[in-house]
Amino acid sequence: MSTTVQEYMTLNSTQRDRVRSAVRDVAVRTNERYADLLAAEAVLTAQAVYPGIHRLVFRLGDDVTGTTATLVAAYDRTGGLLWHVDRDGEWMNESQVTDYLAAAVDWYDGHHPFTDAREDKHLDEYELPTLDTAARAQPVGADR
Repeated sequence: MSTTVQEYMTLNSTQRDRVRSAVRDVAVRTNERYADLLAAEAVLTAQAVYPGIHRLVFRLGDDVTGTTATLVAAYDRTGGLLWHVDRDGEWMNESQVTDYLAAAVDWYDGHHPFTDAREDKHLDEYELPTLDTAARAQPVGADR
């Protein structure tokens, strides 16, 4: 959909409604995907500390600056506990991870890629999707 504003102004009302609806659908899907990418980036960032992390459990909240996130636990792909705040203390440089989680909530109001944590429904979690072993096409420009 590449209708310019000038082209849009020449459409009749029905055509403008269709274009507006189509562009909105694309915008919604794009925002949802970006929120998903921010959440995945949180786990990937956490892997710098614990390379086997696959799932993060955290508490979402709000303060004067907006959404906040506090890490509670980190698990590997098999469900093994790698880190827990009650056992291991604070996560060093936690904001490098939690800023992505909070941004995923703030980016697109009404959608975030989190579910209730298995351990406690008052907490949230994000788990990386499982990658298949098929070769992946790289986005245009990814090899630059």
